[in-house]
Amino acid sequence: MFFRLAAALAVVELCSGCTGGAGGPQPPRKRLEGYISKSFAVSGAGDRAALSDFLTGEAKNRLEAWSEEEFKKNFVDNKRKFHDLKIVKVKPVSDTETTVEYELTYFDQNGQFESKVSNRKLAEMTLDGAQWKIREVRNIQELVEYKDALSLP
Repeated sequence: MFFRLAAALAVVELCSGCTGGAGGPQPPRKRLEGYISKSFAVSGAGDRAALSDFLTGEAKNRLEAWSEEEFKKNFVDNKRKFHDLKIVKVKPVSDTETTVEYELTYFDQNGQFESKVSNRKLAEMTLDGAQWKIREVRNIQELVEYKDALSLP
């Protein structure tokens, strides 16, 4: 499984530098995949600028407003491990705005329980200069499955 994840992340990283044909901006879907890949690979506070480059508007303001401790807690110290990303739907709103609905699944070691978390989300993206950037992300649905959790009859 590790090798499959490493190979998938390598492909996403290679594609994150690609453009969307004829020198145009990288498609919104690829930019979102690049952000998610980077967010699971953060190793220190120095990665904040790289993440910020994928964002605009309120999403960027929130990330930049976090203290170093908050950033570290959310991206470095967490016990999340990427599992799967499925792009459900890409819906252009205009020439400079689009939405991407996706499902992100990861494993989370929180305290004594390990869980599998599946989030269905909607990313609002804006063409900002020459790049698509994430303006806002909204949760649509979340499912948490606990491994080896006790249940009462």
